[in-house]
Amino acid sequence: MGFNSYLHVLVTEGGFDKRGRFVHQKFIPFKSMRRTWQYQVLTRFKAALPKTRAISMLIDQLFKNHPEGFVLYLPKESRITNKQRVARYVARYIRHPAVANTRLHRYDGKEVTFWYVDREGKRHFVTMKVREFIKALIQHIPDRNFKMIRHYGAYSRRTKRKHSGYLQRSLRQATFDDFVTNVNIWAPKCPNCGRKMTLVLYEKGPPTENEVFGSKLADWNHPLLSPSYN
Repeated sequence: MGFNSYLHVLVTEGGFDKRGRFVHQKFIPFKSMRRTWQYQVLTRFKAALPKTRAISMLIDQLFKNHPEGFVLYLPKESRITNKQRVARYVARYIRHPAVANTRLHRYDGKEVTFWYVDREGKRHFVTMKVREFIKALIQHIPDRNFKMIRHYGAYSRRTKRKHSGYLQRSLRQATFDDFVTNVNIWAPKCPNCGRKMTLVLYEKGPPTENEVFGSKLADWNHPLLSPSYN
C-alpha cells in the first residue's frame, strides 16, 4: 500500500541486428542489465531536468552511491514463454486494484485489516484507519488518459513497420505451434486402427466450396432466369 515507483518491463530474448535479422539471446546478464538500467534512467533524467549544477551533482552522486546499478528483480520463474502468460501478467497489474477483495481480513467501520505475502512467502497483517486505507488505495489509481502500457524497440510506432514481417511470422508460428500442441492433446482415435490421429496439414481459412448454380440468392438474378429474357 506504499507508493513505490517501479516499472514492469517485458523484454524479448534477443533483438534485431543492423541487417534486420533477429538474433536469439536467451541468456540476459543480470549485472550488466542493472548498470544499463541505471545509465538509461539517470542520463534521461539529466537531459529532461533543468541544466543546473545541483541536478548535475545529484546525478553524479547517484552513479557513485550505486556502483552496481539500480535494483532489478529478475528471478528465473519470471521468464514468460507464451502469449497467454503475457496476457495474464499484464492484466494482473492493469486491471487489478492494489489490494484484492480476498485480502481484506476485517472491517469494523473504523479500521481495515488486510494481509500481504512478502518475497519469502510469509503472510503479514496490517491494520489501518479507514481514511488512511482509502488514501493509500486511491494513490494507485492512474490519472485520466494515462498510458499504462508503452511499446519500445521493435514494437514501437517508429520501427514497427520495419520489422512487421518478422513479427507477423512469429505470431503466426506461435499460433500454429499452440494449435498443434492442443490438437495432439485432444486428437481423436482412428476408427480403423484405434491409434491417435496426427495432424498432417493446417490451412488458414475455410475450404473451397463446390458451388452449385441456383444455391445462392444472387443466382436468381441471373439474366437467364429473368422473365424478360425468356
